[in-house]
Amino acid sequence: MKTSRALVIVTTCGLLSVAGCGNPCLKGRTKTDQALREAREAQAPSLAPEAMARAVELAESAERECVAQSLRWFFARSFRQAEELSSEALREAEGAREQARARGGLLRQEALNSRYTAGMAVSDAIIALRRAREMKGNARAQALLGRLEGLRLALADLQREIDAARYSEASQLGERIRSEALRLQADANTEALSPGSR
Repeated sequence: MKTSRALVIVTTCGLLSVAGCGNPCLKGRTKTDQALREAREAQAPSLAPEAMARAVELAESAERECVAQSLRWFFARSFRQAEELSSEALREAEGAREQARARGGLLRQEALNSRYTAGMAVSDAIIALRRAREMKGNARAQALLGRLEGLRLALADLQREIDAARYSEASQLGERIRSEALRLQADANTEALSPGSR
């Protein structure tokens, strides 16, 4: 009686293991998938591409090893290599996430700096164009004021890029705004706006 009960328990455990209950790959896969998801949310594919690629490659290797071991006869299975690959994939995914967060912080700061310098350049252009506001009949002065309005709109676009966490695009836009504001200042300081101009 005891022998048959023990046989039933061993058989049940074996069947459950075949079904996946004793498969250590399931736990590793869950953790790795979560870490990869968090890395993607932190924009690791673009901000930490090498680390992210390694993490994905290791996760795929772990999965292939899990499948290979699952197809083997129950008593010949060894999930040790799959567990090691899964652990490495987890570490790489977490590293990719942290690299991406750090890189994202730097890019955000660069974008904020770009917004500041662009805003200062536009402010200087406003000062340079104060006479243009009085020159209602001067087409050149009105064109310069139109360019100034375009810069103000571009500053609002720059802020939207920052709010959407598109920091590289924001930095590039900030540099274009600054350059145009400097050109606008130079044009405002030409003879077109001098006291004798019309």
